[in-house]
Amino acid sequence: MAKAKASRAPSVRPATQDDLRAIMGIYNWAVNQTFATIDSEPLDAEEAQAWWEMHGKRSKLVVSTDDTGVIGWGRLLPWKQRGYDVVESLVYVDPVHHGHGIGSALLKDLIQEARSLGYRTIVASIAKDNRAGLALYTRAGFEIVGTIRDAAHKFDRWMDITLVQKPLD
Repeated sequence: MAKAKASRAPSVRPATQDDLRAIMGIYNWAVNQTFATIDSEPLDAEEAQAWWEMHGKRSKLVVSTDDTGVIGWGRLLPWKQRGYDVVESLVYVDPVHHGHGIGSALLKDLIQEARSLGYRTIVASIAKDNRAGLALYTRAGFEIVGTIRDAAHKFDRWMDITLVQKPLD
């Protein structure tokens, strides 16, 4: 995770293997500290490598960087099973950079990438307690389409998941 104050404005670019350690640092912080993910155990180096290798032709991993390094990341991956023209999006931002538009920039890039990959719909699964995540997606034009009750157990309690979607045509 980034520590120093940046002088260069953040930018979004495709992720490289060299970004994996920073991506996992941001993700594992979210695992341990927030409801942004339903995962309750951080990924180790071997799991992170396997996660990296499962990118396919219709997937995309991007990072937001400034002169301190990777400050956020986003990912598109095909939703649930083959044959669907639906893609799921994930956005995570280093906590030092929350509230500075990094998540919005990443999500905007993911929406454009999803269109260019030929998807018709983009979705996200957001923990009900993740108010910032829900606000991010709502501002980007996603609508709430459902709730999965008691979907995951984390921090000694059950969490609901809110499903959101946005048409891309």
